[in-house]
Amino acid sequence: MRLIGGFLHLDGRPAEAARLAAMATAMTAPGLRPRITSHVDGPVALLTIDFGQVREGTSLSPCEDSLALAADIRLDAPDQARDATGLAQLLAEQEIAGLEQLAGDFAFAAWNRQDRTLLCARDGFGIRPFFFAHRPDDLFVFASLPRGLHATGLVTRSIDPDFLVSELLFQFAGPERSLFKGVERLAPGGWLLLGPGRPARSGRHWAPDPAQTGSRRIGPVDAATELSRLVEQAVRRRLPAEGPVATHLSGGIDSSAIAILAARNLRSAKRELLAYSHMPTAFGPYSFGGDGAYLAPVLQQEPDIAWQPVRIDAPAAFVLPAMDADQLFPIDPSDRENRIFADAAGRGAAMLLSGWGGDEAASYRQQGVLVEALLSGHWLYLASELRSAGSVRAAWGELSPFLMPDAVRAFVHRLTGRTSSPPGVADLAAGLLRAKHLAGRYPLPSAMPADARRRRLSMLGGHGLTRRVEQWALLSARYGMSAGFPLLDRQLVEFALSLPSELFLREGWSRRVFRDAMAGVLPEDIRWKRTKLDLVVEDPVYVAAQRPLLAERLAAMRHREAIAGLFDLDAVAARLAALPPAEILARTIDTGQGDWAGIENAGSLMRAFKVMAYLEQHG
Repeated sequence: MRLIGGFLHLDGRPAEAARLAAMATAMTAPGLRPRITSHVDGPVALLTIDFGQVREGTSLSPCEDSLALAADIRLDAPDQARDATGLAQLLAEQEIAGLEQLAGDFAFAAWNRQDRTLLCARDGFGIRPFFFAHRPDDLFVFASLPRGLHATGLVTRSIDPDFLVSELLFQFAGPERSLFKGVERLAPGGWLLLGPGRPARSGRHWAPDPAQTGSRRIGPVDAATELSRLVEQAVRRRLPAEGPVATHLSGGIDSSAIAILAARNLRSAKRELLAYSHMPTAFGPYSFGGDGAYLAPVLQQEPDIAWQPVRIDAPAAFVLPAMDADQLFPIDPSDRENRIFADAAGRGAAMLLSGWGGDEAASYRQQGVLVEALLSGHWLYLASELRSAGSVRAAWGELSPFLMPDAVRAFVHRLTGRTSSPPGVADLAAGLLRAKHLAGRYPLPSAMPADARRRRLSMLGGHGLTRRVEQWALLSARYGMSAGFPLLDRQLVEFALSLPSELFLREGWSRRVFRDAMAGVLPEDIRWKRTKLDLVVEDPVYVAAQRPLLAERLAAMRHREAIAGLFDLDAVAARLAALPPAEILARTIDTGQGDWAGIENAGSLMRAFKVMAYLEQHG
């Protein structure tokens, strides 16, 4: 794991080493003793913080005659630029043109002494974080963590309430925005070039190609064979050279495949795989299916996996946790993800693998496949899938908007006694905000494309995908670890995107090509399972169970201007008072019948109270 930072005075004045030292101190979590490399050259200062466990390069700040580099990298290509030294040579020779050759996880800033320019770039999925502030003709400052920017004294820390509203409403309006005013993210796949006395330039070095999406002519057998090879390769690429490796394990096909492949790779070297599962926490007699049955086939097949369930153990801290100063994410020691990282780091792991990103590419669920077939005139395929067992109801729900006008659908719903869909968590969260924050942004738009080809592109470029990846990156930095996402491997993603959408839904099975690819890897009970356990399903129950504590804290929050200015606290209090008892919500979840509106209301309150907790602690 590495963190980087630095700044460039665009007016040419000398960089101050003391500001760089303050940045390093702010970004180093208590208890960690990293190796810090700094470089000051005229108006520029560069910093790399190396936690020393993951071997991702041999040199962190090459200071050759022409170029100095601060890099957080794990590169797969090109072969001559697998470490920081090779990357520096590539950039010195090819500059911006060299970026198109890079594949892997990376964020870096390269100072060209001859041209007096700073080139910054980030990988295509934003696996490695990169925040910056830019004042033209004055200053450019960057860091892996926002707190590094603020520690220099060059950037004022000011929370952006509009960003908080966007997060509450799931309106991720752009990859460049951040929690702080004046602080931006370098967009995934983006680059930025700037220097004293010259205008800044920016662009994209990589993005999914719409023209290639769904264009490959390939059969299901060959597609599964190549997909299998690429998934195995993606897992191997992300395994560190030594020590144990941690992974999420949910019982779904993505995380199970990654865990099994990692365990098999580590086994020959007598290294351990640590697998962590978010398991439902029983409430009274209700267990929410959390007996581990969904995980048993994997653990029986791979008995040497060191498995550990993770449950809610401190309900009060769960609903009002200690929050990270840099993001809307808990850092409370009782938080499930923090417990995973703390345990894994304590057992010597430097990498946590996750199946995040599979739904968007390699194991795409199937949304829009039938619509695409309808619009493309693939009638034989469409008829075949409509005859497949278990797909008729889903098919009708997907196709009906294209077969019946809205007015006719509304009439049919009234005739059959159906009502419109109930409001979701985002809609309900909107009702907790002051009206001035909703102007021009509510009701919530529905912008997801209907056909699978465009939907696959939209999901892969979605800001929600990058946000979650970034959350894990910032959280792992607290423990000196890295987070890896094999299913966001660029070569794997490009191949999956090129596959015809029809390969992802075949004979009534969603994710079919991935299921076929994992033959011989996944246990058959997992490979052909249509559902998986929702491992955080009980969260609304514990919100309701903590209602007295939440009411008490809400009363104290009324005096906090940042909170009262954002939320309609009377509306929050009314919704909190109206929550059903926790026992009713627990019964609803456990049996699948009951007060689902109460579940959604509890979910909206959980999101709102975490934002309030952040503002109370850091606002």
